[in-house]
Amino acid sequence: MTLVHTLVFISISVTVLFTVTSSFLHSDTYDDPDDPTSICKFTRSVELERECSPVLSSVVSRAELGNDKFYRIARDISFQNGDWTQEPNGSPLMPFDDTDMPNYNSSAFESLLKLASFYIMGIDFAHQTDTTVGLCGLLSIGITRNRTMSYSPQKWSPWFHKSPGYSDLTIVFEGLYVESQETGERLMCLLGTTLFPYSNIYANSYDYWEQHHSCKIDQSHNLENDQIMLVLSYPQNFSLTNRAIIGEMRSLHRKTDAMYFDNVYISSVMSRDTKYQFSSEELVASACKDSSCHDTLVDENIHISKGFQFCDVFQRFASSQAFDIVVVKSNCNGKYCNKLGPFVLERNLEETNQTFDDFKLIVANHRCVLGNNNSKKQNTAKVFAVFRAISSQANRHTSHSRSGLSGMTISAEGSWDSSTGQLCMIGCVGIEKGSDQCNCRICIYFPKTFSITQRKIFIGTISSMSNTDPYASLIFKKELRPKDLWNYYNEYTKSNLVYKYSKIELATKLLKRNKKLVYETFIKKFLILRYPFVKDQNNITSLSFLSSELGFSTRVLPQILYNGSPLEQVVRLEVLTLGSMFGFYWELHKVQTGEVMAADSNETSAFKEDGLHLNISAQLSLTGTRYSHVAELLVEGLYDPFEGKMHLIGCRSVPNSMKFGKENLTLENNMDCLIEVKVEYTSKTTRWLVNPTVKVSIISQRKQTNPLYFSPISLKTALITYNNFIEVTFRQNFEVFLRVVVLLSTVAFVLRQLYYVDQKVEAIHIISLVMLGIQMTGYTLPLVMNTEIFFKWKECQYHESRIIKSGKNLWLERLDCALKCLLLVAFILTLRLFQKVWDSRKEPRKSLSWKKIPSEKRNFLLSFLIHIFGFLAVYTSNKTNTESIRNSGTYGKVPEWANALEKYMAIVQDLFLLPQIMGNLQWKVQGKPLSKVYYIGFSVLRFVVRGYDYIRDPIFSSYFHKYDSITSSVFFTEFENCVIMVIVVALAIIVHVQQSHLKF
Repeated sequence: MTLVHTLVFISISVTVLFTVTSSFLHSDTYDDPDDPTSICKFTRSVELERECSPVLSSVVSRAELGNDKFYRIARDISFQNGDWTQEPNGSPLMPFDDTDMPNYNSSAFESLLKLASFYIMGIDFAHQTDTTVGLCGLLSIGITRNRTMSYSPQKWSPWFHKSPGYSDLTIVFEGLYVESQETGERLMCLLGTTLFPYSNIYANSYDYWEQHHSCKIDQSHNLENDQIMLVLSYPQNFSLTNRAIIGEMRSLHRKTDAMYFDNVYISSVMSRDTKYQFSSEELVASACKDSSCHDTLVDENIHISKGFQFCDVFQRFASSQAFDIVVVKSNCNGKYCNKLGPFVLERNLEETNQTFDDFKLIVANHRCVLGNNNSKKQNTAKVFAVFRAISSQANRHTSHSRSGLSGMTISAEGSWDSSTGQLCMIGCVGIEKGSDQCNCRICIYFPKTFSITQRKIFIGTISSMSNTDPYASLIFKKELRPKDLWNYYNEYTKSNLVYKYSKIELATKLLKRNKKLVYETFIKKFLILRYPFVKDQNNITSLSFLSSELGFSTRVLPQILYNGSPLEQVVRLEVLTLGSMFGFYWELHKVQTGEVMAADSNETSAFKEDGLHLNISAQLSLTGTRYSHVAELLVEGLYDPFEGKMHLIGCRSVPNSMKFGKENLTLENNMDCLIEVKVEYTSKTTRWLVNPTVKVSIISQRKQTNPLYFSPISLKTALITYNNFIEVTFRQNFEVFLRVVVLLSTVAFVLRQLYYVDQKVEAIHIISLVMLGIQMTGYTLPLVMNTEIFFKWKECQYHESRIIKSGKNLWLERLDCALKCLLLVAFILTLRLFQKVWDSRKEPRKSLSWKKIPSEKRNFLLSFLIHIFGFLAVYTSNKTNTESIRNSGTYGKVPEWANALEKYMAIVQDLFLLPQIMGNLQWKVQGKPLSKVYYIGFSVLRFVVRGYDYIRDPIFSSYFHKYDSITSSVFFTEFENCVIMVIVVALAIIVHVQQSHLKF
């Protein structure tokens, strides 16, 4: 117990000592910069009275501030990621490090973001009056490149941070708050303190990293600037015409002072916590009277979704999407056609080399209320939202987080009516307050019917209501992509969407025209080739699995393929409908994303000759400038599961910017649909041997003189991912079986040669010992080095990857042991044959007609030199490829020359007859030393082994090798393999000719 008491006493003493020491350490600097409670001191009342009195005097009739208003003040005053601007070519607020800019000039597509966030930190209840209250807050203002400010301040004290692509200045403010009794305007005047950002903070990069990676960042050597005034104006109520927070920050220094900066202007929409008041019914009615929105609908045949739960649907689209913008130039002329609708660009498009395609539209800060009492059973809804035009290169999530109001934003309020299915809104550009400045009409629809020429799941229009400031109408839309049905719209699409086939008849004619000949069909039946198919076309679950199997996303093989060459173009096929299935089907929840119907009676079913063909619609995408004219193809047609082919009709969008007239081009909804597309899959039966690929051909049906004509496109993809566990297991079993057959044949051939030499004793001495030594070496290496027999496991890059190892089981390991035993038997028998030849040369018989013992020295040297030069030639030609594999980090620690030598030993085994041929030419004696079974049999075995290794593709894993489609463990090229196989056959023929013309 004495020890326990001692330990307790020591621990208490240490705790007390640490507490006392800490109190002394913090006695001088009690203000912790990381403690938010240390911000509000309220010590600048005299300065506030002097500087802010002229500002606050504009509020003549001030409202009384009761305790009930303090909660609303704290809720409404804070905002995040508002915009701020300064006049150019003046005194900037802070520096910015642009060393993160890429080498190319991207200023036209990616401008800097100037963002500001204000946080209310405390209220001075001790010195408040009936009409004025003291406040303290913190402003985080910065310059970023495609990122937002932090959701909370990085420091709770005056602070400045600068790094490549990001600058952030933290300013601590104290001030006064008043409200106008007449107008309801809320005004704040504050004085701030921060660090002078142009101080020489870091002498070099080492100091920067030392400061930013330490626990405390010391900026005590920076100059303090406390001569900053911030004036913020808030509306009394948050509505369409009173929605903006307006601020102005200015320096109280003289212009000649180094700390002076030009005025900073801040704008933001009210925070998300502020309640929005829908009070613009008259404005909305003026914009949406009669059929104003109905006139802007692009396609009269589109059926509009009129279902309930509108707010949930609108929020799903507004929260996650960036919409494409199309300028409708048919209703404008002159200079108005070069404007991006009502949006005010910072610079003209001509100055930045931009086009309208370089912009997207997002919807942010949205509010939606169903009916009048928030009941979801109501058939109307009220909506407020901010529409922001952004660069197509901008980060979508960053743009959604911004709250600033500029010329690139439209604040809009409107109503949705279930009887028409349309949302009609009136919009105001930027920070304009007056109702006379709100002259934008916005109409939004949610289509529910789709076809090959109609894939829009969201359509909106922005048009002008003013005759004095006209502009070209804008269409903003979201195309339906099959993957979106799974990721975004699964709740919305339940039984709401309908697809109408319209090109099945044309696809049927295309199928009949491309139908294979009878003998080709017979060959496929004879080979039992299987392709992706379903047994029951009415089984939605099977159709959903087949849809996933038919879709692919992989890279395009170039016409001239080099091992290790990068693949740049990507081809992607996403299936939208298959048979009676629209999108996907969840078996667990028994939910399908939509339904399918025919456009007319001629399209109700697919090709009925054998009842196997399936209607299909999909989206085919190609990347790369080479295929930019067919980058997005909407396709529809038939899938033939018997031949693994799709016969499709394709449609592509024709841009409005084309300079030739469209009236004589036979377009369907501004789309070129005179395109034939064929997609051909490889057989599932041979996937264990040949990796699956896809062939795609795209042909224009127009004449070459037509402006929309393009040259035929034919491409082959790299590997497509699939579940290959069954194929891997089958290949493992087959290769074990093949090794057993080859080894048993080897033993049989050697036994036949032993029997042959016993019968033909006179010819035994002219069997080449070098040939037998090469064969014995081939048997010895797998036994000594514990390597694969005859051929190695062939896979892409990752040798013995986890997915391959998972397929090996106990019986394969036992068979591997049996194979080693067979290999040992073959070695012993070949050694016995070697001994017989050796003994026959040591004791020659007098009756033989040869004069001296055949010498193997010259034969050995010639064979050695031939293989040395052959290895160097092959190794040199393949060095570039092995370097590409090594550089990719997948070649392991074994030297590349050792790997090359190991693989070249297979050539030495293939050319085992070469020493025998040279010996026959050298010794010039009569006889038939080798039986036909021996040299022809072994040549056939080497041909089969080499041929199998040639035709089999490397196994790849869909987890590891998704993009590793070219670099593999293959050492010899296809041409080199073919040459080796030809040489094997040629050597066997030469031996046969030599033995046939040398009579015994």
